[in-house]
Amino acid sequence: MKKGIKKKCVLMMAMVFMASAKCWAQYDGPVIFPTTELYDSGAMNAYVRALAETASARRELFEIYADKALEAFHHEQWWDVISYVGKALDTKCYNGDLYYVRGYAYEQLGKPFAAKRDYKKGKKYNSSLAAEALEELQEKMKRK
Repeated sequence: MKKGIKKKCVLMMAMVFMASAKCWAQYDGPVIFPTTELYDSGAMNAYVRALAETASARRELFEIYADKALEAFHHEQWWDVISYVGKALDTKCYNGDLYYVRGYAYEQLGKPFAAKRDYKKGKKYNSSLAAEALEELQEKMKRK
């Protein structure tokens, strides 16, 4: 180990020790870290269940908004497409093809920069449709 790195490690360890000693003195007792009692009480299981239920509810909401977005897409209701895709993505469930759909809607409304942004995001999330649309849009923008 290099001398400079070793010195930094020793200083860091000293700072951690001083911080823990300060915590001990400030609270007139030891700092209590989570123990097996937390797991034995079932609190951790309740947390994990709640997390799973929340994820399931978000996924359900995502599917509802994604379906509405695709229905609006088939009826060429571009502003509704943009709105529903936004709501679907707000659930934090990401789908590259939805970015493509919203990008296409923006393109139909004459908003190429917004379309380009969504096509890039769609490509990032592995949508081949978004990747192709991005290339085509960039070519169109170069010609203008």
